[in-house]
Amino acid sequence: MLNHNLKTFSHSRVVRKSVYFQEGYSQYLCFNVIIGSNNLISEQEYSQEQQENHDLIKLLHDKGMGYRKIAQYLNEKGIKTARGNSWVNTQVFSVLKRFKQRQDRIKNVRMKEHDIEIGKFELQWIKDST
Repeated sequence: MLNHNLKTFSHSRVVRKSVYFQEGYSQYLCFNVIIGSNNLISEQEYSQEQQENHDLIKLLHDKGMGYRKIAQYLNEKGIKTARGNSWVNTQVFSVLKRFKQRQDRIKNVRMKEHDIEIGKFELQWIKDST
């Protein structure tokens, strides 16, 4: 079962035309290659401001403050979101949730090695395009 974050490429390839041909058809050696890659997952780091906001939100949440109270506290202190807006409770929740998801992606996807699968080789008669 493939992880939904894993990017998988499947490519069918006609490798070589054989010398055998018959009524407009030629025989080709065909196979599939499947490559799993985690190189497409962004490695962009948080800005210093985003990291500081996350750390402060986590600290306040760990002390027992709710999302609304944290948003109110950040707004009172003049701390803005990454886009320069005032905080609301759903944004506070999203910061905590997305940080956890990001850490899981780094641990379980980006650092994982994936095998290359080569499908079965077969000879196929394919119509010539002449």
